[in-house]
Amino acid sequence: MLSLTDKFTIPGISNVDFYFDHKKRDTFYAIRSTPLIKRDQDNKLAFSYNLISRNAEIAYASSANKDLVETQLGQLLLTVDLALTNEEEKKALDYLRKMLNNNNKSVLIRRHNRRYRLKPLTKRVEPKIAAPNWKNGTVTLNVLSGFGDTFTKSSSGEVKPSLVGWNSASLYATYGIEGSQLMYQALSEGVKDDDGNSEKTPLLATVNYTGLAIGYIANMEIKVSARSTDIYNFLETQNNEFIRDVKQGKRTRTRKFLGRTISKKTTTFDSKVDIDKSEIHNLVETMRQNKVIRVEVNDDLVTGERSQEEKEAQQALMANIMDMVTNTIIKSFFETAFIEDQETSEEGTTPQTGPGSTTEEAKKFDHVKDQNHSYYFKNKISKNKISNINFHFKKNSTVEFQVNPSGSLLAQLTDSERKAAVKILDVSSPEVQMMEVQVKVNADFEADNIHSVIVNLSYKQKDHKTGIVRQNARSFLFENGSEVHTFRVSMARNANGELIDFYKAEAKISYRGTADAPPPIVLDNISDRVLNISYDKLGFITTKVSAGDIDWAVVKEAIVDLEYISEPNKPDSKKQIRLTQDSPLGNWKCFMYGHKDKSYRYKKKWIYLDGTQSESDYITDTRETLVIDDDLVGRVKASFDVLMDPNYVTSAKVEILYKDEVNAVNEEFSKWFSGSETWDWNMRLREGATNQFQYRYFAQFTDGLVKTSEWKTATSDENIDPIDLKRYQKSLTIDGGMLDWTKWKVVYVNVQHNDVENKYLKEETIRITSEDFMKTFEIMAFSPGSNVFEYTLKFAGTNQMIDIDPATIKGGILLLKNPEEAPLPDPMADEN
Repeated sequence: MLSLTDKFTIPGISNVDFYFDHKKRDTFYAIRSTPLIKRDQDNKLAFSYNLISRNAEIAYASSANKDLVETQLGQLLLTVDLALTNEEEKKALDYLRKMLNNNNKSVLIRRHNRRYRLKPLTKRVEPKIAAPNWKNGTVTLNVLSGFGDTFTKSSSGEVKPSLVGWNSASLYATYGIEGSQLMYQALSEGVKDDDGNSEKTPLLATVNYTGLAIGYIANMEIKVSARSTDIYNFLETQNNEFIRDVKQGKRTRTRKFLGRTISKKTTTFDSKVDIDKSEIHNLVETMRQNKVIRVEVNDDLVTGERSQEEKEAQQALMANIMDMVTNTIIKSFFETAFIEDQETSEEGTTPQTGPGSTTEEAKKFDHVKDQNHSYYFKNKISKNKISNINFHFKKNSTVEFQVNPSGSLLAQLTDSERKAAVKILDVSSPEVQMMEVQVKVNADFEADNIHSVIVNLSYKQKDHKTGIVRQNARSFLFENGSEVHTFRVSMARNANGELIDFYKAEAKISYRGTADAPPPIVLDNISDRVLNISYDKLGFITTKVSAGDIDWAVVKEAIVDLEYISEPNKPDSKKQIRLTQDSPLGNWKCFMYGHKDKSYRYKKKWIYLDGTQSESDYITDTRETLVIDDDLVGRVKASFDVLMDPNYVTSAKVEILYKDEVNAVNEEFSKWFSGSETWDWNMRLREGATNQFQYRYFAQFTDGLVKTSEWKTATSDENIDPIDLKRYQKSLTIDGGMLDWTKWKVVYVNVQHNDVENKYLKEETIRITSEDFMKTFEIMAFSPGSNVFEYTLKFAGTNQMIDIDPATIKGGILLLKNPEEAPLPDPMADEN
């Protein structure tokens, strides 16, 4: 499995990260950051654009808006993946071969051996490059979004890639009258600047992968946490510092050493490009240093003073973690732009390789390597819709990590390939009616012991107008799952002049070493322009089983027994998958034998290191992915309902302290709240552990006051009272209208509210005169009945000064009276 802490790059191969396998010495994994367009069986790009010229009468008759008749449409078809090019694979294998067989001199090899406690190699090893294990993900084709359906009518949107091998995906888009013309010009002519120079137009079509891959982390624990609000506020302060308000064009940066020019870097940039990936990475590092992002790494392999190699391993791990944080922040706060950089030598020309040093295959992808990623700040971001960052990798465990390759399609095409991809289909003439279907198979041939898959496509329809029977039939053989075939046929029209675009498909799967095979699957009257023969279309149930939260210090092996309920007695309808620390993944595939119900049942069995066993009851499910956790003791859990009044409370925090004296466990948990929310907290318990814990909360109020509650003790599943955080506006009105102002010049009223329990004190001396004889003293109380005020009075006349003893009043109105006329009313009397 891919070792997440052992990432490295290979000189000369850009946009590709390489990883060690956590166990196999000869296996390495490659993850590229820029998707590539696949090539079909004839080594042609699986990329085409059809400009469809329509019959004017048919276009008018079929248009709902008679003021807008779309006489042309466009169709984009493509298949992408994350595979290495032939030249990249050859260069990578040469590098890895030297690194593996260099007498253990490589720092990367020594660091990897130390982490996994491996002995140095004594025999020559031949390296292999594999794709990572994918858990799930989506691929999005972005084409002229937001311009209306005269630009883009529909697209494949978010599709699920193969999740097998190099994770290929087939995409499409259809364009209206304006979008079809824009794409046609971009592909056939390119886009020119004011001086007539060619410019790249990456925003016309981009492909974005969002995937989860599975990796392995050994002997360490990593905690990364950050509040989305803190990140948002930090980036908001940085936004204006990074905006480059420049026109579209080119800019050259020159590097000099001792007065001599050693290189020039020319950047083609777009208007309003805000920031590039290296600058975002620097911002993330600044956020870590300023504690906006908190990272804790505990490495059990290292004790005492670290050696130089251990320090380098720690730095490499931190770089990998910060890359993951950077990718998460980019996804939430930025939009992708694409910029091409070209570096020249001191003579000012682009560096050239010597004759014979590269192949024609490599030249086709040279411009891909220069593709650099830049980004725009998103215009509209809702802080409440962005999740907090929270990574927690436990020791010796499999973890999921984000992989987000993205790239511009047009940036990958040479001029000749770009023009060859364009076809003009004149459907205004009955003689030119072309249907093109890309055919692929999404199956793991190696893991499932598949010998081949044969896909037959046929089309036979009679054209109503001409009476001609238009037909074609092709048979495609798939032997490894990486092939892409194309089926083409001229289409007939019905009595209404509409194209008949339905065809028939039949798929047959065969296995190695056996003549038994499921019956063929027949798909009648389908119109898919991209036909992906998946296990689902072949009539199979497929389930990926992976080890989740399992304590391998106690559990030796987890066994999962699966059974297809509708056909329990077939050879492939039952399977047992055994999960261990070294082998945490498994797959099950079962033919449905004509049934529609995909329900299956499974039970879990745990074998412990002490020789004991336990198992669960059967569970019914239909999911394609099962994550198996252990079942040791249980969990302690609690639900906290935090109710916040936004008029008085800015933020709140709940802290949990769990102490297990038996197992010497001391864990702290916390969560910040910016609004009313429910927090469902839980943690695993060890044998003999207590199910009690303590909790308290903090509240930050709008007046700057911070309230901290006392620690409270609770037990698992206890009904905890809601934490209601609010304040109450209370006031005391002071009325001096009844005073004889011929005797007094001014009255000083000192009012105080003191809430000792909540540490809230507010005091004010109020000046009452004949011109301003009524004033109000306001507080923000912590309870509805907290309206008790203490006050003193000082009357100042022409020849006298009278102080009134301190008194207390409960809310309402304080009526001032002349001190010599009558005693003041009982201050504790009811205010009514």
